Amino acid sequence: MLEEGRPRKALVMTKRDLGRFVTHLAASYVVFVPVDEGGVTRFVAACPDGARGARSLEGDPFLSTRPLKELFFPQQETLFAFDAHGGIETAAGVKAPALGDDRGRARARDERLVSSPSDVVRVAFGARPCDARSLTLLDLVFDAADHRDPYYVSRRRETAVVTFACPEPGVACFCTSVGGGPFDETGSDVVFAEVGEAYLVRLLSAKGEDLIRGFEALREAGEAEFEASGEARARAEARMASRAVPVDAAVSRLEGAFGHPAWDDAYRKCLGCAVCTYLCPTCHCFDIGDEATRTGGERVRNWDSCMFPLFTLHASGHNPRPSRKERFRQRIMHKFNYFVENNGVVACVGCGRCVENCPVNLDVRKVLEAFAAL
Repeated sequence: MLEEGRPRKALVMTKRDLGRFVTHLAASYVVFVPVDEGGVTRFVAACPDGARGARSLEGDPFLSTRPLKELFFPQQETLFAFDAHGGIETAAGVKAPALGDDRGRARARDERLVSSPSDVVRVAFGARPCDARSLTLLDLVFDAADHRDPYYVSRRRETAVVTFACPEPGVACFCTSVGGGPFDETGSDVVFAEVGEAYLVRLLSAKGEDLIRGFEALREAGEAEFEASGEARARAEARMASRAVPVDAAVSRLEGAFGHPAWDDAYRKCLGCAVCTYLCPTCHCFDIGDEATRTGGERVRNWDSCMFPLFTLHASGHNPRPSRKERFRQRIMHKFNYFVENNGVVACVGCGRCVENCPVNLDVRKVLEAFAAL
């Protein structure tokens, strides 16, 4: 992320021009915006003329029910199709690895995935800072130095992320407790921050600068806009500070808490429904299977969850996590212990989706507070 307060460029756009801007983007890109569909909000493609996107953004964009990760790591995707004659074709346009493919050829294939801003064909418009930041955590899994998932990486490279800051964070949010913030710029190419009847538009990357090219309803930001945005940020962060979660203390205690009796109480309300993992922007477990077609078959990747009893069931019949207790412990330990050990950061952005959507009100913040107090 760029040094705080120093975007590549800062402009001002009036709120009444926001819809026109979406229409402008839709003329050159596939634009995804958060849309409410029967009480469930998710990112969907705007109409070619941007009309649907403009309507969905009347008023401030909201935290979608379903996470932004769906645009990069779909709930179900065909990795490649094969036929009876040995032909292989990938649905995503990524060359399937050949049998015996060596490291040199794999590395060359990876290098072709590194794109320039001109390769951007999609725009995720109306994300919140927590969702944008979640992509940088998924990058650690799917775009690591020793392993690059070509399907995820190609989508990531071809997508620009436009984020809206949160002047009034939701009641379930705890982003500042996990290293983020309501005005965080991590993972974003452009950040919109409300300043009265306008937005301070911070361009953070070459991708972001490309998006505004040709749109004339912008002007250079002045001190008044920076000051107003700074005050809004301070108010939002002060609100978050009043409900801070002791994540650092919990991370420290969890390191030696695998067999602690506290787990006996922590999990009891859990139904094992996995809504927390499916709506989480950083959960990334998946399963892969082959499905037959009339002329061959498809290799399909689907989301999976550590909360499901079959997730760790061995072919021998043994299951190392036989009860909800072990599975609940795995979820918490992975996010706040194992991922920290492997990557140096917790696998949580504090979006609050799991808090708001759990059918039995099992609040991860309370779980962390309990372990922090051990």
